[in-house]
Amino acid sequence: MLELQNLNVGYGYLQVVWDVSLKIHQGEVVAILGLNGAGKTTTLKTIAGVLTPKSGKILFNGQDITGLPTCQLVKLGLSFIPEERNLFTAMTVRENLLMGAYILKDNAEVKRNLDYVLELFPRLAERSKQLAGTMSGGERQMLAIGRGLMSKPKMVMLDEPSMGLSPKNVLVVFDAVKKLREEKVTVVIVEQNVNTTLSVADRAYVMEQGRIAMEGSSEELAKDDHVRKMYLGIA
Repeated sequence: MLELQNLNVGYGYLQVVWDVSLKIHQGEVVAILGLNGAGKTTTLKTIAGVLTPKSGKILFNGQDITGLPTCQLVKLGLSFIPEERNLFTAMTVRENLLMGAYILKDNAEVKRNLDYVLELFPRLAERSKQLAGTMSGGERQMLAIGRGLMSKPKMVMLDEPSMGLSPKNVLVVFDAVKKLREEKVTVVIVEQNVNTTLSVADRAYVMEQGRIAMEGSSEELAKDDHVRKMYLGIA
């Protein structure tokens, strides 16, 4: 479904991502792991059209999407939920969710998607009339993910979804990822919470200093000595 070919990305003269190549198949949950500054978020932002690569290609369902603006990528079925969440804080939960369905013209489809999201996150149904700016961190993350699902995307990209959340809310977020996997939604997740992420992902790539350093099944990487020492704190 998604293929990166020798992707190079930077900010001005500073190159951050070096010759990154990876493949993600339909229905998989794939993690991109690494420490701060490894290039994980930069890679996601480039796929999502927020950044333009210096060189390399991005293919989505066989179509070259390199450099396409984010609004076009949403119409192709790609949804990006950034770490910042970027909610409309002066709007209600329901209004935020409906903004996520702006590309849909069929009101019945919007209603179905809204029901789906509210079933996935019952807390949002309870808070539907509450202003997004008054919600807790966990509720905001649920809303950001829910809004990203309102367009019924083929692929969802999550950037650090557990950042700043309580352990209880981290479990809620990862339970949602499990449900998406059960429904064959393709998910790419960037995370520093390596242990929990490997428990829900099918495969993972490990980025170090802007390059892909390792790849493999979650089970393989969880047993790897380097991963256990560097990312799981197990000597």
